Amino acid sequence: MLNQIRKFLSKGNEIRFELDTWHKWYKEPKKFHEEVVSHLEKEGKKVQTIFIVKNITSNKVSDLLIDDVHYELTVETITFLGPAQRVVLKGILN
Repeated sequence: MLNQIRKFLSKGNEIRFELDTWHKWYKEPKKFHEEVVSHLEKEGKKVQTIFIVKNITSNKVSDLLIDDVHYELTVETITFLGPAQRVVLKGILN
């Protein structure tokens, strides 16, 4: 499997999971966003894209609706564990 998910964790208004494969999210934010959306849809979530960043200036990749809740997709790199990326979806209160 191209993307094996090691961990999926949802806590409050935040969803976190790690991808086994490294993505160049800073060069190809749309491709990375699509991988995350694909994973969420496989988990049974209803996902709509609001906005995808074209030029990365921070760790923010996109804004999306997950089950009608607004989330911001960001990335954390975990250097002390080797080449791993943690997807962080933070709920945004409107």
